[in-house]
Amino acid sequence: MKSIRVGGVPEHFNYPWHLALEKNLFEKEGVNVHWIDYKLGTGAMIKALKENETDIIVALTEGLVSDIIQGSDIKLIATYVKSPLRWAIITGHDSPYKTVEDLKGQKFGISRFTSGSHLMVCALALERGWHPQKEVQFETKGNFENLRNSVNDGSTAAFLWEHFTTKPFKIPKK
Repeated sequence: MKSIRVGGVPEHFNYPWHLALEKNLFEKEGVNVHWIDYKLGTGAMIKALKENETDIIVALTEGLVSDIIQGSDIKLIATYVKSPLRWAIITGHDSPYKTVEDLKGQKFGISRFTSGSHLMVCALALERGWHPQKEVQFETKGNFENLRNSVNDGSTAAFLWEHFTTKPFKIPKK
């Protein structure tokens, strides 16, 4: 039986992998799949791939392409989800920022440079006509929990994260 180590984030869009593992669908095809959760996202998975800790990763295309452009020898072999992710712009519960324009020139939290949280802030800046290197500041926070804390403690103004993953953490409107 062939074995393969697959890395992915512990989020809803990887549920089909977990379901297939629960039902032994890979084993029925002669493949032993070992799933590895990477809570830190695409950047951590790329690092694991390069260090031979995993054989294949399910990651954000943006992060993979960014790494390839920078000279990486990783290969993008297939598209798993063709629809784009929906990104939420998150501020703190007592935030003074009420519109996207209020965030121009402010500090955005990111998990790490070239991650989805970083690249999507750059895309937002370009969409708004802001210069990503001159009119946006970045502060690396490492993970989703630290990003949530940073907008509430005021060390960052906002961060971008996949919309559905953020839903359990939304504060009900008063």
